[in-house]
Amino acid sequence: MTGGVIGIICFVVMIALVVLGVPVYLCVMGMSLVGMYLVTTPQMVLMQFTNGFFTTVANYTFSVIPLFMIVGVLAGDTGIAAGTFTSMQKWTSKRKGGLLYATVAANAVFGACSGVSSAGTIVFCKIAAPELKKRGYDESLSLGTISAAGSLSSLIPPSIGVLTFCLLTDLSIGTGLMTSFAGGLLMVLVMFVMIFFAIRITPSKVPPITDADRAVTWMDRIKTLSLLLPILLLFGLIVGGSFLGWFPPTVGGAVACVAICIYALAKKMTVKELLYSFWDGCQMFSSMYLIVMAATVFGRFIGITKMANMLIDIIANLGIAPLAVYFVIIVFYIFCGCVMDCMSVMMITVPIVFPLLTGLGFNGYAMIIVVIMISELGAITPPMGMAVFTVSTVLREPAGKIFKGVWPYIIAMLAAAIIIVIFPDIVLWLPRLMGATGV
Repeated sequence: MTGGVIGIICFVVMIALVVLGVPVYLCVMGMSLVGMYLVTTPQMVLMQFTNGFFTTVANYTFSVIPLFMIVGVLAGDTGIAAGTFTSMQKWTSKRKGGLLYATVAANAVFGACSGVSSAGTIVFCKIAAPELKKRGYDESLSLGTISAAGSLSSLIPPSIGVLTFCLLTDLSIGTGLMTSFAGGLLMVLVMFVMIFFAIRITPSKVPPITDADRAVTWMDRIKTLSLLLPILLLFGLIVGGSFLGWFPPTVGGAVACVAICIYALAKKMTVKELLYSFWDGCQMFSSMYLIVMAATVFGRFIGITKMANMLIDIIANLGIAPLAVYFVIIVFYIFCGCVMDCMSVMMITVPIVFPLLTGLGFNGYAMIIVVIMISELGAITPPMGMAVFTVSTVLREPAGKIFKGVWPYIIAMLAAAIIIVIFPDIVLWLPRLMGATGV
């Protein structure tokens, strides 16, 4: 049995174990161990596991991930997210269904300092859900909007998903972040379109515009822009600074962390509260870091078995159209997103999928956006969408009620991903405009 066949068998078993509920990092480590033992020698297995773990832990570039997680936690604890939602309410007040638009827009803006979809989902469960309920919005549609809008934090820079993808593939982080910003804008646009049509099809699901909403003036809206200044400054500092060469992208996390700590202290946040926020961020990352280490070893296992090369050869010999291969992979990612978070999905699949699709001629930077979109789409897809169950747990609402409200967004996210696959220039225009090379 060849190394490639052993690799494919181990990968299939790994996914099956994840579906059965075995922790992701144990599945990845275990099957990498078994596969390496079958392909190489025990000495090689020991060397790969010891060196793989050490290389990951000692890798400075991965330190940016916990720093951005801390930034996201502090953004919620300092009231930045609440201020963002207040501002977006004013700007969408005169539209029917304005609070739905505001929830999506506020998630997009909050994503500029969050980077993790789960953080945006949890924060806006507490901020947006009570307001939507008080105003009389349909509960299924409201909760579905909150579940889906959290995915924007995975696309709007500084996205931890984009950072991870670039670290796994040696793509430029700065260019990847610019591409994801364009992808995030596209996602916001298609979500707005779906809200527009959902309201037109079932107008009874949203309340009428009130006199108080109509009374909001342009001056009222402009005044709320001051609430967005902290996020805009952080975004400009992180993305602008790294892209303009003021500091490496990996340093951007440290710069943002220091900046938001200064802001937190200026907002009279106590040192004890600050330390609690740091602790929350570190807890979020600690569970993820086991997956990061496991994925490093899994990437080496794929290299040893030459599984990706074997898949490329098989597809070439079968004569399957590259676009058809891409769509099969999209279906696979939707399935994976149902049972795993976006980071876990990427850690396991990118070492296989990236060389496969780039070998078929697809653009690597556009692929980042498609993979993240589809992974997040899986997180709201029945029957196991993780984002839906997060909202269900936080708000103590039945998951079935939430699943009824996510269908417009499932259609929107799938449409956006397909558009990018067929027309990749729709997300590549911004890095090209900024003079990025290799796009």
